[in-house]
Amino acid sequence: MRRDWMGFIQRNSDGSETLNYNEDGFPAYIYNGWILPGATWADVVHFHDDIEFLTVVDGRVGFNVNGENIILTKGESIMINSRQIHFIFNVNESKSKYIVYILHPRLLCSSYSVEQQFVDPIINNENLEYIHFKEGTPCAAKMETVAREMLASIGNNFLITKTFFSVWDIVVNYMSAEMNFQDVERNDQSVDIIKKMLDYTRENLDKNITLDDIAASGGVSRTYCNALFRKFTNRSPVEHLMHIRIERVSELLVQTELPMAEIAAKTGFSGASYMSEIFKRYYKVSPREYRKRKGAVVDLIEKALHEKQEERTRG
Repeated sequence: MRRDWMGFIQRNSDGSETLNYNEDGFPAYIYNGWILPGATWADVVHFHDDIEFLTVVDGRVGFNVNGENIILTKGESIMINSRQIHFIFNVNESKSKYIVYILHPRLLCSSYSVEQQFVDPIINNENLEYIHFKEGTPCAAKMETVAREMLASIGNNFLITKTFFSVWDIVVNYMSAEMNFQDVERNDQSVDIIKKMLDYTRENLDKNITLDDIAASGGVSRTYCNALFRKFTNRSPVEHLMHIRIERVSELLVQTELPMAEIAAKTGFSGASYMSEIFKRYYKVSPREYRKRKGAVVDLIEKALHEKQEERTRG
C-alpha cells in the first residue's frame, strides 16, 4: 500500500477508481471499517472494474448505486457489480461497523470456460447493478460468514482467492434461484451521461466551469443535468464540483508540501483564504491543521506497517 494512496481515491483516465489494494500486484482490498455521522470521506461518488462487497456488522449503512438508495442493517450484505456508480453514506446516529472487500474479477478467471460461463455473464449483465442480501435469508447468513473469513485471510493471497470463489458460488446460486432479470429495467443512457459529466468535473476542477459547461459535457439541458446529479450523487452539479475540489485539496495537503496559494490555484479556488473558508466548512478544521494531523497519522501507519513487515521477515 503506497503512502500517497492512503485514504484517497485514485482515478484512471476514464474516471474509474484505481483501487488501493492491500498489497501491490494482488487485486484485493479488504478492510474492517466503520463510519461515523458526518464522516468527510463518505459520499464520494466513484466506480471501478472491481466487484465490491460489504457486510454490516453493527448499525446501519447506506449505499447509493446508480441513483438508488439502499439501506443495509446488521447482518445484511451487498454486492456492487463491476463499473456501477456508487457511494456510501451514513444513516446511523452512532458508529456503524462493516467489513468491506473489493476484488477484481480476474481472480475468478482460472480458465476460459469458467470466465465464459460463470464470470462474464454476471459482470457484463447490464441489468445486474447490485444484489442486496437481506437479513434473515440463508444467503445473508452465508455472506456474513464469508466476510469474516475474508477478513481473516488478509496477508494470505491463496486464502483470499479461495474465499472469493466461495463468495462467487453464493452469488451464482442466488442469481439462478432468486433473480428475474426480465423484470429489471435500466436506463443505460443516463448512466453514460452522468459518467461523462462526472469525468468532466474531475478533469476541469481547476477551471472556472459553470453549470452550462457541465450540462454541455453530457449533451443535456441544465434541468436534466441537475436531475441526474441529484439522482446519482445526492447533490447539485455545483455542490458536487465543490465537494471534489475540497476532496482534492485534502489530498494535496497530505501528499505534497505545496503552499496554500498553489493548492488553491490547482483546485479552482480564487485564493487561499476562500479555499480555507470552504475547507473548514467541510472538515471543521483549517487546511494547515488538517495537514498537520493527517501527516502525523500517516507516519504512525507507516511505522506500524514497517514493524509488521520486520516481524514477518524475522518469522
